[in-house]
Amino acid sequence: MAAYPEASDFLCFCLERANEFSKRDWIASLTLLTVRKRFSIALPQFQEYSQLLVSRADVHFHDSVHLLLHRYGVLGYAPAVWQLLPLMVARVPLMTPKQISLCAWGLGRTLVHDDEAWTTLGAALCDQAREFALADLAMYAWGLAAVDRVSPSEIVVLKESVRNQLLGQTLPESSHNLCILLKAVGKLTPDDRRFLEWLLLLMLEAMETRTISFSAQGLTGIWAALGMLKWRPEDRMLEVLCEESRRLRLDHTFNQDMAAELARALLVLDVDDARPVYQVADYVARRGLSLRADTLLVLAEFFAARQVNHDVAWKRLGVRAQQRGVDLRLRDIDRLVVAFRRAGRGNQRIYGMLSLFLRLREDQAKYGAA
Repeated sequence: MAAYPEASDFLCFCLERANEFSKRDWIASLTLLTVRKRFSIALPQFQEYSQLLVSRADVHFHDSVHLLLHRYGVLGYAPAVWQLLPLMVARVPLMTPKQISLCAWGLGRTLVHDDEAWTTLGAALCDQAREFALADLAMYAWGLAAVDRVSPSEIVVLKESVRNQLLGQTLPESSHNLCILLKAVGKLTPDDRRFLEWLLLLMLEAMETRTISFSAQGLTGIWAALGMLKWRPEDRMLEVLCEESRRLRLDHTFNQDMAAELARALLVLDVDDARPVYQVADYVARRGLSLRADTLLVLAEFFAARQVNHDVAWKRLGVRAQQRGVDLRLRDIDRLVVAFRRAGRGNQRIYGMLSLFLRLREDQAKYGAA
């Protein structure tokens, strides 16, 4: 299968050999699809492939439907997940905690709001809560937060399980699960400041003592959670977080979405500290020519608000505004113009291109797209 780099060729091969495929082959094909060139869930071959796979799920995946839900979650293909729900509901009582969490993640990733399915998963969580590992609880919480399912019994059990896992125990080596839990629980129960503060203090203490390593994803997740909650921690706590953030630029996984999340949080929390601000500026200086239109707008407004004087970064934003500004909506193009004017970083070329994009959007609003 790996010999077909193009998605269409790969899918044609799978359809031709479907009768010979084993369970392992189907799973491998779903996994490889994520790295095929020009893959889209809108491809007719994928629709046919998916229908064929789902129709055989009872035969090949009667005891491992969680694997299909996870792979379809990675692909973001909700129709197949909906079709697999009856099989999942029937199998949940026999699933392990990890399998239950994978199902919850798959449903959350594809935004499947099926009350019966979530009720069944919730009952399984309540019955087996003591057997859930921290990673399983984090994955389950992520799924709940993705679909905004606030079920009191499930939330209470989940929080109690997290406390039991962490109180008096050795902290995990990775911060990933803790950061996911902070963001997910913050979204589900933003008023439970006691639990959230306990979890945040636990992580900040681990930062100070270097007990746990924090990745770029984890750190920006903490900032994003605080921004979402509009919760500005005490100065001592902020100092720890800012100090830990000064190495974000050294993490190769730090991407434009993380930079934009960090920028939003710093503005919402009114944190004006050079350490996290520089991480954003340095990223734009290095990777600014690959920004999407949405992150371009967020970062330009952040630079203007924080009066960032990084010439190279501003040049990258100016070039990218001329390349991708056309992808923005009418009012967002106006916001981008305001950001450049506020910072005094625009020129005739930038304003000329943005005014052209504005006229295009105005014409589309009046006469429709051509």
